[in-house]
Amino acid sequence: MRTGDVIASRYRLEDELGSGSNGVVWSAFDRKLKRLVALKRPHSLRGETERDRFRREAENAAQVYHPNVVSVFDTVDGDDCWLVMEYLPSRSLDKIIEHGPLAPERVARIGVQVASALRALHVRGVVHRDVKPGNILVSENDLAKLGDFGIAVWRDVTLTDDGRISGTAAYVAPEVANGRPATAASDVFSLGAALFAAVEGAPPFGTGHPEAVLARARKGTIPPTRNAGPLAPVLDDMLRTRPAERPGTDEVAERLRECAGGWEPPVAPPPVAAPARGPRRRVYRLAGAAVVLLVIAAAVTIPFLHQETPPAGDVIGEPRTADPCALTDQQAMRPFGEVEMQNDYGGFERCDLLIAVGPRRQVDIAVEFSAPDPDVPRAVQPGRFDVQVNPRNGDECDRAVRATQQVDVWITAKQKDATADLCGMADVATQSVLDKLRHGQLPRRRPFEPASLANFDACGLFNGSALAAVPGIDAIHPRVGFGNWKCEWHSTTEKTDLQVKFERNEKMTAVSGAPTQLAGHEAYVMPTEGKTSGSCMVRVVHRAYVDQHGRAAVEHVTVELIGKKPAKDYCAMATAIGRAAADALPS
Repeated sequence: MRTGDVIASRYRLEDELGSGSNGVVWSAFDRKLKRLVALKRPHSLRGETERDRFRREAENAAQVYHPNVVSVFDTVDGDDCWLVMEYLPSRSLDKIIEHGPLAPERVARIGVQVASALRALHVRGVVHRDVKPGNILVSENDLAKLGDFGIAVWRDVTLTDDGRISGTAAYVAPEVANGRPATAASDVFSLGAALFAAVEGAPPFGTGHPEAVLARARKGTIPPTRNAGPLAPVLDDMLRTRPAERPGTDEVAERLRECAGGWEPPVAPPPVAAPARGPRRRVYRLAGAAVVLLVIAAAVTIPFLHQETPPAGDVIGEPRTADPCALTDQQAMRPFGEVEMQNDYGGFERCDLLIAVGPRRQVDIAVEFSAPDPDVPRAVQPGRFDVQVNPRNGDECDRAVRATQQVDVWITAKQKDATADLCGMADVATQSVLDKLRHGQLPRRRPFEPASLANFDACGLFNGSALAAVPGIDAIHPRVGFGNWKCEWHSTTEKTDLQVKFERNEKMTAVSGAPTQLAGHEAYVMPTEGKTSGSCMVRVVHRAYVDQHGRAAVEHVTVELIGKKPAKDYCAMATAIGRAAADALPS
């Protein structure tokens, strides 16, 4: 293979990035999608059995989306087999620690990201089987990604005489060294061993001939840490000999996050087009084919990370008939707890999965369609779904998928006084959304009842005189929400925003606000006073009905004013607008 060769009439080889005994890695330009990728090829595939393993395990790799997992885009399966992956300048952790042990805090930063990646794999039923420093990629700003999971033909494997042990001798768990199959718990051990090596300078079972290392691994005796500091307790637990005594990836991630002092992982840049061709230069020259490089890009205000290739056509279709529940996967969320689907909560553009994560503890995964902000420039390239990954914000963690030019899909994991791994759950739900979008246009939802608010337009509920209750309101240029079920106006003279939306909820009580009557409709008024702002929400009940679970529910119009004035001032205006809404609703 040489620079300039074209693989599968699509990928033009750029630089050979690394070559070892098992394979070779190149950077390449994807001529179809105009972006840089990494191509990896084994030196040889000895027969159809190994080819079948390549195909099957490459498919497994491609099923997992996570910001800390190297994404698999494609395979080339011909005379040569290539794996097509994302590309970003980085170094493997084993190369970094060649220059000496790392500080415990930095090791914790790297570890929390890899633990999060392993959690995503395990939820999808994938066991990595070869977590080691050589398979952990770290960028200059400490973004960490786990690579080479489940791709057995490229693993630096060590086999015993009976052929049952896979993995690298210095990092295998004792049970694997003794011939038992790898599990999620053995992945936790291997991560602990990799972090041990990073902070102590050598793996827990030492180095040397693989059989000698495996003999020490079978005994499971771990030397005490000397440099780990605050990492020592969690490393001790991860490296326990008995698999059942090791913590799960959720606990590992949380404890490592504490050791990292609340540090948040950096956001990965999006894949970008290859730069104009000029004088050729090597980006990195690395020994071994285990290193994959990912694209580096200038910082962006809103980071969009991952791309998926949808079929031709509009995957959403007519907005009011698209079923948001078709984007959810209850089975994928069941590892977290018992799951209940709720499609009668919030707006009509929304579907929720309620997950019982403990006694009287529940996480709400909301999946909803959204119209993008028309004031923010966006360019959705045909054939790509981009994913925006946001850091956790208190009791919420959300993701957004650009489904079409006109529609985003937001995935939000919420829990009051959160104790669950909200971002991990949001990542799994996002993967489900991507899986569903790949299958073409979404199924249609059941028709709404004729009396339902879903058949009305929020923006058309008022005339200009009703909106005049808000000083300076721009009644001519509303921002229209998905399905016309939400509408927003802004004041041109004050920092005041008005939002009207159609929603569903359980039967309302005094907790919903102060009860009142507006134009013959039950209504509730709720002021909220902030430190520097005020708001008031008025809910006007349109109709009562029985939801899918046989519970009493209502449809209502929600009017909300937010700005710099005291809440009581906004309540007077919101109530006047709520009265106009109630008067416009059919009896």
